[in-house]
Amino acid sequence: MSQQSLLTPTRLAHAIGLVAIGSLVFAGQMEDRPVSGTIWAANRSNHSIRGFDAGTGAVVATVAMAANSQPGDLVHAKGKLYVAEEFGAPPAIAIVDPEAGVVVHRLVLPGGARPHHVHASVGGNLVAAGLFGTDTVVVLDTHDDAVLGVWDSNPLTTTGRVHAGAFSKDGNTLYLAIDVANELVALDPYTGRVFWRMSVPGVHEIAVTHDGKSAYVSRRNANRIALVDLENQTFEDVLTLPLPDTLRLSANEGLLTVGLRSSPAQLAVVATSTFAFELVTLSPAGETTTIAGHQWTSPSGRFTFAAYEGGATPGVAVIDHADGNRVVQRLGYPGRPHGVDRVRP
Repeated sequence: MSQQSLLTPTRLAHAIGLVAIGSLVFAGQMEDRPVSGTIWAANRSNHSIRGFDAGTGAVVATVAMAANSQPGDLVHAKGKLYVAEEFGAPPAIAIVDPEAGVVVHRLVLPGGARPHHVHASVGGNLVAAGLFGTDTVVVLDTHDDAVLGVWDSNPLTTTGRVHAGAFSKDGNTLYLAIDVANELVALDPYTGRVFWRMSVPGVHEIAVTHDGKSAYVSRRNANRIALVDLENQTFEDVLTLPLPDTLRLSANEGLLTVGLRSSPAQLAVVATSTFAFELVTLSPAGETTTIAGHQWTSPSGRFTFAAYEGGATPGVAVIDHADGNRVVQRLGYPGRPHGVDRVRP
């Protein structure tokens, strides 16, 4: 593992209690494994999703998605899984009952829409999927799975690509990472009205802080993590990492995990109070052609479940941050496991 401390943050995480994890220090209470619930992963080449018992790693269920749909991401909300069937014919958001292990509905999208990263609001009332083949985002009301809108991030162009959309804590603002346009856009998820837009070159993924004042964004092509001031629409680079992508914050925001798209598959574990970080290799030693997918980090910041593909044993790595960021288990899932989320029991 490597460790580095870069820029002094403009905002410090609010410590609730300090716990030493490897050479870093994070805030918050620690939970004992097993983690409750089921960890679900989407598999791009097997065109399926699979649930693992979060405590034991045992396979709970495998659900087939549409043929050749390459499901890349999924999110849990209101007892359902929303799965992006990005390359389906047609593309769709598949809605899965995780208890029954069946697809109960599909929201069919126009050809070329490419539903990509999927995010839920706090409380799960809304789900948004960036339509990566377009400059639009689809927003669903999870109570009845009605479409609130397919909102255009910029009516003046059709060349932008919405990679991801993350909600504010109150659910009243949706922040969009516009890949090609190099913009972060804030809009109303209920009406599509754009509040503001700002230039963030290479913006790719977003993690919004609870107070709604800041967001961490990955600038993948720039190899940077930036901290955005959402109130003043400015940003500051705080970390240099190789091809950073997906972001997860612990509940108290003392820990940030960053999925990297470099090889071998790695996850950066970041202390937000200092921006010191450690790199965790997800795949077994010697498997140098692997690449990380998405990750789910437990609210306490104790465990992360991170997908990786390539090599002889692709799957989901289980990382115990209290044990020196050690990979304590690997859950095998042949193919290209990518998106990851947890379903509570």
